[in-house]
Amino acid sequence: MAFAKCLFYILLLYGIVSFASTTKRRPLVFVLCLKGFRWDLPYSYSHLPHFRRLAAIGSRALWVDSEFGGSQTNILSFMSGLHVEHHGRRDFIETIPVINEHVGGHTRLFHWPWFDRQRNNSLYEHLRTGRKGQPEIIESYSNHGRMSLQRLIRHLTSMLNSLTDDNDRTNLVMSFIDEPFITLMRHGMHSDGIRRTMLNIDRLIGRLLSITTKKNINLVILGDHGVEQLDCRQAIDLYSIINQVQLNFYTDQYSGTSFSFVVYPKSDFARQLLLTQFKKIPDEQIQIHLNDIDQLPPKLRLPTATDKPSPIIIFAKEKFYFSYVVEKNSGHCERNDKNCEQSVLVDHSNDPHRLSMRTALFGVGPFFKKGHINEPVLMTDVYALLRQILCFSPFPSSRGNSFHIHNMLDLTSLSNTCAHLYLSSLNMIKSVSSQSIIQNTTINNELTLVYINITEKYQNPSPNIIKMHIIID
Repeated sequence: MAFAKCLFYILLLYGIVSFASTTKRRPLVFVLCLKGFRWDLPYSYSHLPHFRRLAAIGSRALWVDSEFGGSQTNILSFMSGLHVEHHGRRDFIETIPVINEHVGGHTRLFHWPWFDRQRNNSLYEHLRTGRKGQPEIIESYSNHGRMSLQRLIRHLTSMLNSLTDDNDRTNLVMSFIDEPFITLMRHGMHSDGIRRTMLNIDRLIGRLLSITTKKNINLVILGDHGVEQLDCRQAIDLYSIINQVQLNFYTDQYSGTSFSFVVYPKSDFARQLLLTQFKKIPDEQIQIHLNDIDQLPPKLRLPTATDKPSPIIIFAKEKFYFSYVVEKNSGHCERNDKNCEQSVLVDHSNDPHRLSMRTALFGVGPFFKKGHINEPVLMTDVYALLRQILCFSPFPSSRGNSFHIHNMLDLTSLSNTCAHLYLSSLNMIKSVSSQSIIQNTTINNELTLVYINITEKYQNPSPNIIKMHIIID
């Protein structure tokens, strides 16, 4: 008899676990990341029907302030919620796709950076695996390949079907394409080519809106960084100040863009030597930051090794840019000077203060307010937004004046959908039903009414408690 009872409970537990592992987790989310989707492009093309509809039925941030660095740095920041200063850690990261696997959901990734299954020796390989499974890679990201709009359209139907199919565990799809960036770089900001590309993106958005609205899918559209058009600024040829042989000898690594240059010195001696060389450039042309100075804004801080000196950060000032080739004419362009390009598009500034490097963010669906324009947000705040619309975590505590991304959300809809996952969160539940009483716990004589005191983990205890009716058979 005891054996039969034990077997019964084992089978029951197995059935519950099996059911939980095959049940589709909701809510459903589709993320579209457009490379180079600068924050003001939607305003420039607001005459296109689906861009206009996107703004009318959804919520948008005025812009997203990018993190220090380029595409993959920004991607990792909003996937992990970590500022670039903490990217050097190796034992911390639970990215959005991995967390989704932990809680029983399933993520499909299309050309998504950091999850390239071909790079088996990647330092970030461990980001791919969750406790219950690992994100599915539809097509791998490649630094040297094209993540084109046409390839996304080819897979779009199957990706959306996996979200809406109750027999498929997929509840999150994240896709990355390299438009409008490629067209901008090839043809310029005001070309016929970019107008055609933005028209194609508008049609893609229209198709996404049609399906996601009908199927109650939350749609998030954002960019990874912006771009800027250089109109005949004066070039600063860095390699004439310090050549690549010296840089390779004195640094562990270095990287440069048109607006910024970062070096990681090998030693204190190398750091001092490099500083001496860089200070040969006039002050009106560059601004030098030292990563170990306390006054350095948090967004400009880079990861440092305990046994190495901190990096040196250099920004080009207005009317100047960094060039990495010796130009025949490094002065301002003349109209008929064939040796100097009249205009060139650049990206990936490490200076987060540059308005042109900020990106767009839209959210449409049952969890987002309609027609809402939000204050600017940080790239790391997008991580918090994704956690909330996937019901991973309750409403976060305010981070002061810099954290307003939760204002984009329809809290009533979010509470009604996610509250059952957060019975430990006062912030989530008090918007549904709360009242204040003096006692911590009270049970009436009929044992049908129970008061439960619930406090937020990171807040002071509150007298607010939740009233719950429990039917006992």
